[in-house]
Amino acid sequence: MARTPRERHEPIDLRTAEVVLAGTQDLLPVMRASAVRAGVDVARMRVVGVDDLPDPGETGHAELAVIAIRRPGDDPAFHRAHEAAEMIAPLLAPNAVRIVVTVSGVTRLAPKLERTLTSEVLHQIGEASAPSGNARPFRSFRMRLGLAGLRAAGVRVFRITIGH
Repeated sequence: MARTPRERHEPIDLRTAEVVLAGTQDLLPVMRASAVRAGVDVARMRVVGVDDLPDPGETGHAELAVIAIRRPGDDPAFHRAHEAAEMIAPLLAPNAVRIVVTVSGVTRLAPKLERTLTSEVLHQIGEASAPSGNARPFRSFRMRLGLAGLRAAGVRVFRITIGH
């Protein structure tokens, strides 16, 4: 069965893009530091805790959302991440890229792990804005090792699409 072509996002310039960071309170400082390290302008960044609902009338047009959820034990955090994505939907443009990071309850994000996580999130942004499915950004051997290290540490990174 052939896959239907999906709408690709335009390349995201992190220096000028509006970004929403959402997540559990303990992961937000790490995600904020990683976003700054990746080149996101702090003035264009909105940080929202998963437990803090945005104002009902608040709207935005952010091109990128990164949602970081800590999962207790073996509980999958996908459901919580989807709820968080729906909660922040009014702050996002309709075709915004939504990247989810789930972290195991026992994992501590050490600086080296933070840098690897930043690289993986940037790779996911690149894949989301690749001109076609065949021209995806290449994942080097070093990046593959880093991704394996993230998985071994209990960190998962993936993109979600809502309402298409």
